[in-house]
Amino acid sequence: MSVNFCMHSHMIGFPISTEDQEKTDRQGVQRKLKPRTNRNYDIYGPLYEMSNRFLSNGYSVLYGAEFVPNESAKDRLVNNIQNVNNTEEVQNNISKGQLVVIDADSIHEENDGNYKSMVKYWWLQVTRLQEKLQKKSKGIMMFSAPDVYFTHNQHDIFMMFEEEMGKTFSPNVSMLCWYKEKWLINLSLALLIRTLVDHKYTIHNDWKRTEWTRAKIISLISRGIDKLLGDGSATLLFRTMKSIYGFNHEVAITKPVVFEGILKRLLGNDDYYANSVIASIFEEIMKEISFSRKAIPIPEEI
Repeated sequence: MSVNFCMHSHMIGFPISTEDQEKTDRQGVQRKLKPRTNRNYDIYGPLYEMSNRFLSNGYSVLYGAEFVPNESAKDRLVNNIQNVNNTEEVQNNISKGQLVVIDADSIHEENDGNYKSMVKYWWLQVTRLQEKLQKKSKGIMMFSAPDVYFTHNQHDIFMMFEEEMGKTFSPNVSMLCWYKEKWLINLSLALLIRTLVDHKYTIHNDWKRTEWTRAKIISLISRGIDKLLGDGSATLLFRTMKSIYGFNHEVAITKPVVFEGILKRLLGNDDYYANSVIASIFEEIMKEISFSRKAIPIPEEI
């Protein structure tokens, strides 16, 4: 993984869980997933690996993607990051304070669910770290996650935070947001589109990145419609939408909630039919964004 490409960007990752339980996807299909040891490492292992790589290259890490309720949990997380590749460089940079672990729950509590306050909070941590290290670090990578907000049904607050945060990056600072599968599959289509719009890149296997342009999102929406309704259906639907409601396909990006509502009305308010089309679009997007780490060996014990 080249660390340079990551700086000055707002990125997002969607890890595929392998928990040994049945889950239901958006179309109600039951999927039995293969058991995996060390579930915590299964989900957050990619972040540990990425953190280690940044530290080994002289960058700093602000890690706020997990619940860290006490010092014991914090020590385990630091060890997980360090032990990915426990080099002298990583040890030295951790000892110098270039790895800062923040309890995700404390971020929520300290900012009382205020998205602007959350943005200020993160930048305060960046400023403090920069002052402490006195420019000895090449840059700062931040790791965030929506868990505590989604648990409290505060999706909109976190989305507003994501949108605002994406406007503020300086050349040597970046953020990666980590969305568990259970949050992803419960998002509405509108929220999923908004989530992609708010981030410049998605992260994939071997740390490859995909840039999310408006054209790419529209293409996947069209593919999902055509897959269920037949070739050319998306073009016809967008033309009808323009004729009746005065919106072209760009409304899917600029006003995804409006787009989803129009889509349902154009499909005759038949819940099953409309939901099937929305699920098809969702599935096409999912194929493109899911992060899998099958090629990366996972230690049995950490």
